[in-house]
Amino acid sequence: MIKFFRKIRQQLLTENKVNRYLLYAIGEIVLVVIGILIALQINNWNEERNHRITEAIKLTKLLDDLKQDAISFDKNLKELSSIDNLHKQLYTIGFKGENETLTENPNDVRKHIFYNPVSEKNAALLVTQLNNEIIRNQLTYYLDRLERNNIVNNEFSIVIKDRIRLFLANNGVYNLTSQFEETDKANVNLIRNNDLIALSKTADFQQLLFEANLKLKNLELGLNELIYENGIMRNVIIDELKTY
Repeated sequence: MIKFFRKIRQQLLTENKVNRYLLYAIGEIVLVVIGILIALQINNWNEERNHRITEAIKLTKLLDDLKQDAISFDKNLKELSSIDNLHKQLYTIGFKGENETLTENPNDVRKHIFYNPVSEKNAALLVTQLNNEIIRNQLTYYLDRLERNNIVNNEFSIVIKDRIRLFLANNGVYNLTSQFEETDKANVNLIRNNDLIALSKTADFQQLLFEANLKLKNLELGLNELIYENGIMRNVIIDELKTY
């Protein structure tokens, strides 16, 4: 009988050891799992932090490009304003027949602008890389405006390069001595005032002037819209960079 009870006690002791071991093993497993989860969380946090740092660098670069574009667009508008003033004078003198002195640079009649937004290339790559949906949408719209203005600028350039310049050459108004004899190329007139005034009185030239000025006005409008959108884009990026 005594042996029987001893056997039961030993079984209970053995079962308690097993239970304690199981609890210990379960505790070890829980600690390992918690450690893995913490490590994964830290790794995700580091990856997110690195991504944010990389994104901040890219946005800062884009912001600098947009600032350069704003300066370039403003310069483009001033150049177009000078060309437009010449167009108006040539219209007044040639079409309306008013006896007015040509005060604008006659060389501007063959001039087109240097339009090359530096933000365009990098911005296109960023659209798919940014997390902020507001910036992505604004950037997509800005790129669309850039592309539309590219088309308008090309149309203006074609009128100047392929039609105006050819027309000037065919009518012999270029000042050859300015190219082959003058040493101060920066301040010489490629076209003499009197020759351009005489040409402005022809119907063919006035039709070309109409086409060139029409494209110029469209380009001015597009540039003003771009300057406005450029400002919005920069403000959105500045606000986003404050959160990093």
